[in-house]
Amino acid sequence: MSSLRADVFTTPSIPFVVPGGKPGDMAYWSPTTATLISGEREAILVDALWTIQQANDLADWIEKTIPGKRLTAVYITHGHGDHFLGLKTLRKRFPPFKTLATPRVIARIKKEVEPKYYRRAWSNLFPNQIDHDDILPDELGVNCSLSLEGHILQVYEAGDSDTTDTTFLHIPSLSLIVAGDIVYNDVHPFMGEAATTERRRSWLACLHQIAKLKPHIVIAGHKRDGAVDGRNNVEATIEYIETFEKLLSRTGNAKELFHH
Repeated sequence: MSSLRADVFTTPSIPFVVPGGKPGDMAYWSPTTATLISGEREAILVDALWTIQQANDLADWIEKTIPGKRLTAVYITHGHGDHFLGLKTLRKRFPPFKTLATPRVIARIKKEVEPKYYRRAWSNLFPNQIDHDDILPDELGVNCSLSLEGHILQVYEAGDSDTTDTTFLHIPSLSLIVAGDIVYNDVHPFMGEAATTERRRSWLACLHQIAKLKPHIVIAGHKRDGAVDGRNNVEATIEYIETFEKLLSRTGNAKELFHH
């Protein structure tokens, strides 16, 4: 059985149009990762970014990183568009590959690409930058795992974290977890959907589930480029959410919380 390796592509922050802002108002999207797991002949990509430019940059990087190897599958960790909307561009760049996700993640993806939601959440923010047709993944099998050259890549359905029904991928032979947006690495987590104490407790439970597996390497869905992919990021995300909860109890509104 061949050994596996993991490589991480981090796309830099990119500007987006501020909803309801003044003409010319821009904000910046958090740097985002895609993880390539490869063996001797084949590879599996975890998450696919979202703009055409990002997906083409990712494809260029894959070709340079695994020359002569075949991309066999792309696994999507959760239903936020910035992790799957690049799929069509990738399909144009590589021979046919499987695209896989859990049924609950697929349900969220269907919501994200529903025309009204898609316009509000994605095309208005990134006009003329996304090609989102024909991107629905197939359902992952009942054993909730992928196989790469004899190695098992185990999928865990963790529950709600920064969005609903998130998952992570555990690769025991590498002592590695690809955490999706359950874990953040030296960038601010997205707290917009974790709007209740119950949701934040659910997120903390996801993080403790990862910690119990005692991985040596934890790859976050969003990270500062160059930041170390260590287990410390699990503890750091736990600390961030717990601190957020404490500050929220002391402040009267979002503006006060932001400036605390």
